[in-house]
Amino acid sequence: MSVLVTTNEPEKVRNLFVDRIECPMKFDFMLYTEAGKIGIERKKVPGDLLSSVGDGRLTREISAMREECLVQIILLHGKLSYRSDGTVNTGREKYGRAWTEKGVRHLFWTIQFVEGCYIEVARNDQELVDTINELQRYFDTTKHLSLKGRPGIHKDWIVPTKEERLRYFYDGLPGIGVVSAKALCKVFTRPLDLYQATPGDIMKVPGFGKTTSNQIYDFLRGV
Repeated sequence: MSVLVTTNEPEKVRNLFVDRIECPMKFDFMLYTEAGKIGIERKKVPGDLLSSVGDGRLTREISAMREECLVQIILLHGKLSYRSDGTVNTGREKYGRAWTEKGVRHLFWTIQFVEGCYIEVARNDQELVDTINELQRYFDTTKHLSLKGRPGIHKDWIVPTKEERLRYFYDGLPGIGVVSAKALCKVFTRPLDLYQATPGDIMKVPGFGKTTSNQIYDFLRGV
């Protein structure tokens, strides 16, 4: 399957992928896999990554991937290095404030734990191609037996609470993880409430886009 590459990517990057389809997109790469569409935003580090935080591009790109894709990935392209004072080595460029190693770590946590977006790293061009090809193969595989099954329900007490049972149920829905399950629990306090909801109702939950909402709606109806 060809990888979709945005026409906004530099020609040097587009030419790394022999089997590609170029088209206008709001993010850099999209994979059509057996699991669904996978969105990938390449961020050259440190320059493109840090500047995209300051001008709001990163937020818009993550939102665009969330609207269209099952999985969203930020692919860091290059190597981050730090000066002796702990700030990011940005060469001659400046980005409005001095980014520290701690600040970058918190940025990565926000991308993953708040935005629900995965982070991958490719230190050079070859790793960029290898990583994207490996992601295609991984999501084309129907069975992943590394963990052999869904973990049991997490409980703070010996007997799981109603909220813990509800969270566990929502965590089993397609495209839903721990953070998303908690968000669903706050809006739909009973599984019946979620079943009766329209895709538009589900989209009102913070962080839920059209694709995920439709997947949940269809799954609950056996479509």
